[in-house]
Amino acid sequence: MSVNIALPFKVSALALIIAATASTSSVAVAAETNKESASNEVERIVVTSRKRLETLQQIPDSVTVFNEKLIEAAGIESIKDFSALTPNLNVSSNFRSGLNFVTVRGLITPQVGEAPIAYVVDGITVPSLDFINQGLHDIDRIEVLRGPQGAIYGKNAIGGAVNIVTKRPTDEFEGSFKASYAQGNEKKFNGMISGPIAEDRAYFRLSAHYKDKDGLIDNDFLKQEVDFIDGAYGVQGMLEVNLNDDNKLSVFANFSDVTQGSNYQDFITKEQLEDFSITPQQNVLGSDESKLWSISSKLETEFDDAKLTIIAAKNSADTKFFSDGDFTSQEASADNFFFPILQNNPIKEESTNLELRYSVDDGGDFHWQVGVYVEDKDRNVDYDQIIDLAPTSLMTYQSFKRGENVGDVIMGERTVQNSTSYALFGQAGYDINSDVELTLALRYDSEKRDVYDSRDKAASQIDETFSQLQPKASVAWQMTDDVLSYLTYSKGFRSGGFNEYSPQVIRQYDKEVSNTFETGLKTTWMEGKVWLNMSLFRIDQQDAQFTRLNPNTFTLENLNIDEVVINGAELEMSAKVSDEITLSFGAGLIDNEITKNNGIDLASGRNLNESVGDSMPYVSKFNLNGAINHATEISDTLSLNSRLSFNTQGPRSFDLFKDTTGNTKTHTFVDANISLESENWTLSLFASNLTDERSAETVFLFNPLIRFANQPRQVGVSANYRF
Repeated sequence: MSVNIALPFKVSALALIIAATASTSSVAVAAETNKESASNEVERIVVTSRKRLETLQQIPDSVTVFNEKLIEAAGIESIKDFSALTPNLNVSSNFRSGLNFVTVRGLITPQVGEAPIAYVVDGITVPSLDFINQGLHDIDRIEVLRGPQGAIYGKNAIGGAVNIVTKRPTDEFEGSFKASYAQGNEKKFNGMISGPIAEDRAYFRLSAHYKDKDGLIDNDFLKQEVDFIDGAYGVQGMLEVNLNDDNKLSVFANFSDVTQGSNYQDFITKEQLEDFSITPQQNVLGSDESKLWSISSKLETEFDDAKLTIIAAKNSADTKFFSDGDFTSQEASADNFFFPILQNNPIKEESTNLELRYSVDDGGDFHWQVGVYVEDKDRNVDYDQIIDLAPTSLMTYQSFKRGENVGDVIMGERTVQNSTSYALFGQAGYDINSDVELTLALRYDSEKRDVYDSRDKAASQIDETFSQLQPKASVAWQMTDDVLSYLTYSKGFRSGGFNEYSPQVIRQYDKEVSNTFETGLKTTWMEGKVWLNMSLFRIDQQDAQFTRLNPNTFTLENLNIDEVVINGAELEMSAKVSDEITLSFGAGLIDNEITKNNGIDLASGRNLNESVGDSMPYVSKFNLNGAINHATEISDTLSLNSRLSFNTQGPRSFDLFKDTTGNTKTHTFVDANISLESENWTLSLFASNLTDERSAETVFLFNPLIRFANQPRQVGVSANYRF
């Protein structure tokens, strides 16, 4: 199958104007104006995605990079924010933050499974979606790698990896404080301090953040906003100690406590998919509480031409999701026998991992690294349905805990899952000559999962080991000083698992395996003023993981789709047109097709073979992004910086059978930022979703459909002081 290039671009006039003007990649804005440079070249972007120090144009992979300045200008605070600026990466909001959908290159996230990307913070792979979807603060660089990255990043990097690098402690005292206010009575505060503890020996960095918000999405029945944030806060800190000339120890810790509104869904039909005059009507105020913490240590030992890195980490997540279980404000009746119902869903997860990595690079033709990874993870999931005795009164999680207006509890899932995994991996690069580099990588993952229902352990216990050998090979040819071409093959792997215990549920779903073929060009033009990167890829998936609602148990269940073929293309460009103006543009195209799918769908009774020839749900046919960045000096001490950006999301559906949900339209979202900056302070005016575009982000098959909409327009101001 070939990629369909003739796309039905129904993009807004503003998007077209920016795209035509920009002709540059979204990543590229990482190449911001360098005031200290007399040249008009795009800044050389340094990355560490292959665990080596390289420039973006040297890497034979599709990589999008966001540096500190772009993170600030674009207001990036989550994976959802930078996904809008990355080709073929999309994050859709869900009824709770830990279940947001991540889609990359046509590979999707099952609601009760693993994301198709590895998410790594300072070398530590986070264990679940709860950690992927938490806020980002005090970040130095974000690197998004597309294509299987298992050889370096692990078993679930079937679609790519996100490498987050936080800011390091400094050898001089410095700090900052930032405050902002926006519509929805949103208040945010961020603070940081960094400096030496002992000169040339020990350094620290400490940051904290706070957020409170009334909300922007109204529940017309409750006369309240449902997307509130109630005093969320977090702290993170890093300590670096030079033990001696050859050994450095780093310790990183992070804690966050967030209570936010959820459940801003409403009943619709497929004909009402794009009708946003329909507003939430639930009689229960949903709440999503999460407490996340992590601590890690990294010991780096330098040898003459080698380095030994030892990383140990522990992560813990404690979440409580409480919401309207019938999704309406209706009272009990003969027609709605299950009304009114609440749902309570606490989840606890802990993980411990250890990684050893040994790398050798003497600056010659051959460099290599080997390593071992071990992880132990425990996850406990409860799910209860509760009869609401007063369905017309306001019910909150706090009132539920006090036992107010609550009847019988219908005990549901009590799943306990323990998993132990290990991996052996290695990667080697060889310069065949001055222009050609061969890279070979190999990883073996093995994960044993043991799961049972605590209500009946003997009958429900089951275990399985999922393993996979994942090779990767690439050839990079430096055709000229300004042109790099590459060809890559890689195998991806996502572990299988188990659904909740019930006689009416298919208990096990299989591992997902993919074979990806990619070719690409990385080019630099006009003496460094412009760079253009592009790639073409094909992905063959076996046993693609997908989530459906089980109508017998009213629970979500992971299934496998036999075969999926994905063809796609990506383009990113950046141009520094003057000392003041940087333009960017990016595009991703996806043509995916279910080529084999056998069995019967429990939700509808339909033959799954009916889905053959259709595309996977949640996958847009295309996405576009672009930005214009302008920086001008007003005086010797003041500069005026502005940014106008857009991202366009192509049509998509939300189910295997397209006639059940229909397709969304093409939607374009516009953000803007203007700031006045001196050496020590910055004042900014910003707007997200400037045109107040509304779209469906997630849809559930439930009586008939439940929709989750995007956030409306928000305008705000911020002030930042640095010392």
